[in-house]
Amino acid sequence: MTSVGDFALTMDELRAVTEYTVACAVPVLGLFEQAAPDDDRPASALKAAQEFVDGEARSKRLRTSATEAHRAGREAPTQAAAHAATAAGDAAASAFLHPLANGTQVRHILGAATHAARAAELSRGDDPVVAEYMLHAAARRMTPTVRGVLGRYPRAPRGNTRHAALMQQLDSLIRDPAPQPQPADDTGPFFHGTRADLRPGELLTPGWGTNYGSGKKSQHIYLTASEQGAPLAAAIALGDGAPRVYRVEPLGPIYDDPNVTDKKFPGNPTRSYRTTEPLRVMEEIIGFTLPDPGVVERIRASAAELKALGIEAMDD
Repeated sequence: MTSVGDFALTMDELRAVTEYTVACAVPVLGLFEQAAPDDDRPASALKAAQEFVDGEARSKRLRTSATEAHRAGREAPTQAAAHAATAAGDAAASAFLHPLANGTQVRHILGAATHAARAAELSRGDDPVVAEYMLHAAARRMTPTVRGVLGRYPRAPRGNTRHAALMQQLDSLIRDPAPQPQPADDTGPFFHGTRADLRPGELLTPGWGTNYGSGKKSQHIYLTASEQGAPLAAAIALGDGAPRVYRVEPLGPIYDDPNVTDKKFPGNPTRSYRTTEPLRVMEEIIGFTLPDPGVVERIRASAAELKALGIEAMDD
């Protein structure tokens, strides 16, 4: 089946859009359920949306579930819960995307992701860094099929709300090519914090399980020119070994670490970098000062809370 208005839109494309919106909304459902544990309207909307993704026809029940989730959002006890419920409603409503070249239709594609980002942001003390992580994850999650559908529509309309700004930001992340990163102009010395027992001359290369977040295979090696940053990295690293700091020599270009510079400290005052090329271990640094254990525990607790929202502690 194909819908025709200003352009064609197939049922397979609609299912792909809804699959995307469900994936964006699910991570923040818990924020609503914590605030309103006896209200299953957002969960029911996501269930109905997933059934459409799995092959069921669009139905009155699906449309009604979207309306009810949106009503749950308006009645939610907190703003974070309200946006989480609205994300679920938008996911169910995405099945009814119209092939009309109107910017207001973009909400059917991006609304679930941006309401989820706002919900996560509010749940973490209105922290814009959290919204950044959510938007970047949503941009990476988008499949070529959904990207092609989005490209048929005008850009997201301007608005005066934080949610409207997030939608414009996500729209731009998806449509506009990211600028090519430029090598950093920093002569060091450079340090690497870890719990691995290394020897001078050994090479650190990408491809190992990262010491942070889920432990997924890392595409980069991280380093810093800050003597304070490396002990912190060593302290929060996973593993049974003692925290260690090494002076290292990069064997290729290094780039600003976007986890720090893009999301937290523009301009890279912490001199945090990453590279896809090896680092040569030059020497172990002895006598460094570890951060306060309370700081480490707060960082780990924060990473766990972010993981519950579907956010990796390290965007590698």
